[in-house]
Amino acid sequence: MATVLAIRHVKIEHLGSFEDSLKKLGFNFKYLDTPKGDRLKEPLENYQALFILGGYMGAYEEEKYKFLGYEFRLIEEALNKKIPLLGICLGAQMLAKVLGAKIYPGKRGKEIGWVEVEKIGDHPYFSDFPKTLKVFQWHEDTFDLPSGALKIFSSLKYENQGFVYERAVALQFHIEVDKKLAKVWAKEYREELEQEGIPFKIFKEITEEENQLLKKLSFKFIERFLGLEK
Repeated sequence: MATVLAIRHVKIEHLGSFEDSLKKLGFNFKYLDTPKGDRLKEPLENYQALFILGGYMGAYEEEKYKFLGYEFRLIEEALNKKIPLLGICLGAQMLAKVLGAKIYPGKRGKEIGWVEVEKIGDHPYFSDFPKTLKVFQWHEDTFDLPSGALKIFSSLKYENQGFVYERAVALQFHIEVDKKLAKVWAKEYREELEQEGIPFKIFKEITEEENQLLKKLSFKFIERFLGLEK
């Protein structure tokens, strides 16, 4: 069975709704928990795509988190071999760094909760995405747009929210997170929310209609990203 490789940095920060999407499309998925010492035992080209998920570490903290160096090498390999690559949040920043862009703590502070992003670029992967979309965010770091990348999304707080570069996609926001998973994260990271003065109620600021739209769009994205749309 065709398999997607997902690099996971935190157990609860997993593929989210992508798990169901991949199953519906006839794909398997495998997690590689690099912070725990996991490393590939087979060629990267055995996988149909590489996903780099989110995490609390910074893409510029390679000296502190040695496993990031290994991941950077996998990203470079995927780019060189034209293997579809998706970076989400930390993964997006790592992809941007490999492509030569600057990564740094954002000057406008943390962007946490359900936030509207604006689609400002056109690409077939996102052809049916609306002009604005409410998505889940949890980050402070940001990145400059890499040379040769097509910017797709932006938000009021942080300009670079998503880009496409050849067969690689970077999304600063969590398109894989639905209402249910957002609440799991909020509960797990309640201490951080209290320190930031962020009320728990913001995680309910998405309607069921918006939640279902997000799931539908994330499925269509995965279908197109993996070249499966009929």
